Amino acid sequence: MMKVVPYDPKYRQDFIEMNRAWISEMFQIEEQDLKEMDNVDSAIEAGGQVFFALDDSSHVMACCMVAPREDGDWEIMKFAARGMYTGTGAGSACLKACIDYARKKGISRLVIVSNRRCTHAVRLYRRFGFQEMPVDRKKFPFERADIAFEMNIQPPA
Repeated sequence: MMKVVPYDPKYRQDFIEMNRAWISEMFQIEEQDLKEMDNVDSAIEAGGQVFFALDDSSHVMACCMVAPREDGDWEIMKFAARGMYTGTGAGSACLKACIDYARKKGISRLVIVSNRRCTHAVRLYRRFGFQEMPVDRKKFPFERADIAFEMNIQPPA
């Protein structure tokens, strides 16, 4: 039985390893990646959260982070699944947890930046209701960023 849990420092290394793995497999790790991975604790202190999907043995299957940006927007980022868990629903569960967290916090809009080669992620974002928007290069300083999404969130009923 899979469960989704919020950030705990004991999962910090899993967070870094999973994100390093997928990024370096497809792209180059960029300065902004290192900043985001190294400063996960600061993002949590600023009100953000990372959710982890764990299997029965409490092994981390996937993770997803939602955090405030300097410009006031909130961003979904550092979304990763361990290779063997791709397609198990672990990533979807983490993404849903981030959206629910944002909704509970009263955040009205989420943004995501990605790359069209990340076909599974792009499909998932669309399935969750994210709408494509232009990529703002100043806002998202990633070489690999060639697609961006936004979602307006309805407050909890």
